[in-house]
Amino acid sequence: MVTNPNKKNVTKIVESRKDLIKFRQQASPATQALVLTFDLEGFSRFFSQPDVHHYVPRFLNRVFDAVSIIINGGKEYWTPKKIEIVPYLEPVHQKFLGDGALYIWTFKKGIMEYMKNETDIAFFINRIWNLKSNFKNIKKACLDDVPVVDLPQRIRFGVTAGSVYKLTYSNSSHTEYIGYCINLASRLQSYCRELGFIASARIGLPETTLKKHGYMKVIAKNLKGFPEEIVIVDKEEFDELSEEIKDELFDIIK
Repeated sequence: MVTNPNKKNVTKIVESRKDLIKFRQQASPATQALVLTFDLEGFSRFFSQPDVHHYVPRFLNRVFDAVSIIINGGKEYWTPKKIEIVPYLEPVHQKFLGDGALYIWTFKKGIMEYMKNETDIAFFINRIWNLKSNFKNIKKACLDDVPVVDLPQRIRFGVTAGSVYKLTYSNSSHTEYIGYCINLASRLQSYCRELGFIASARIGLPETTLKKHGYMKVIAKNLKGFPEEIVIVDKEEFDELSEEIKDELFDIIK
């Protein structure tokens, strides 16, 4: 059976095309980073509905606008008090992941050394938790231009900190990031559906700050592909979990 009738033409095509994905031979040195990821629970089901091409972009834009507000500042219209919040630091990298996104902030020094004080991070994770907890109000805001009943029910966040490495494409200046903390954030966001917000203790908040803002530390013991990890969760939400879920997913720090 003839599979390649014109070898000369094939050779010309190959020579004329640049590599689709190829990185420079060496990554950047390690940089300290704060990493935020999120995904939308039930997005696949939402995507399978009729006329999805009309509604998915509109819904995603609403969600990304809300996430943009907690990063770039604006009115938290989804919370009861509708507080006007100031901008946070601008991320060095942001990437759409199909049913969510990745955001990365890098620091020349350690995260806590860079911040004026630990409350900068505490206030930022409060914004994330508020958005997660009031996601139903974001869905309500979609009703005018996304007339679909079966929207994603929850938005789920994972927050981590650690070393990242920048990869640069060989044929452009575009970059990507790799690192343990990026993969960990992705695992944390979907680790416990009933919580929907889990941060790694690696973000460095002291116990006094956690208690002040209503958080606590526990051990996530069944992270797929990862060792046990000390994580930060909302105390009230954790206390409301069934004993079965707690026993399966977490250990209490003694």
